[in-house]
Amino acid sequence: MKIILLRHAETTSNKSNKADSQIDAQLTNKGQKNSKELISKLKELKINVFVISPLKRNLQTIQPFLNTINKPKIVINDITIERDLGDFTGTLIGTFQKYCNDNGYDKVFYKPKNGESIADVYERAKKFLSFLEENYGNKTVLVCGHKNFLMCFELAIKSLNIKDYYKFSFLQNAEIRKFDV
Repeated sequence: MKIILLRHAETTSNKSNKADSQIDAQLTNKGQKNSKELISKLKELKINVFVISPLKRNLQTIQPFLNTINKPKIVINDITIERDLGDFTGTLIGTFQKYCNDNGYDKVFYKPKNGESIADVYERAKKFLSFLEENYGNKTVLVCGHKNFLMCFELAIKSLNIKDYYKFSFLQNAEIRKFDV
């Protein structure tokens, strides 16, 4: 199986440096432009299945490409939704990490009030990998998603330990990474 990771294009929350978490933020003009620029890159990949979360920014990111193909197979999967930052949703990027540092909490395992930890997201990512292997084992699958989920998913693909989560390079908006599984 080939798995292609694509982080959604820039959103209004990304532009204002806010943690959008599970807020349904819209793409900015730059994000819309980047989505159109993805068309030629995605055409080269011969994708069989597109998996997205229910948040609109993912479909908005791949829609320009989907408009160029006949009857794409699109799967909306709740497991791929972005990390729920709970009470930290909508705060400036870095607020959660600062809170953990100031209070001696482990950023990977600390679960914010009304939210989930990175370790929780990693467990979802491992379940999602099993789902893909069971259902699309011989296909090329594009997963258009969110920064934290995709990082956890990449670590699951590579069978790496989640405790080192913050040592890795996150996907940037509209960035693509490819894996053979």
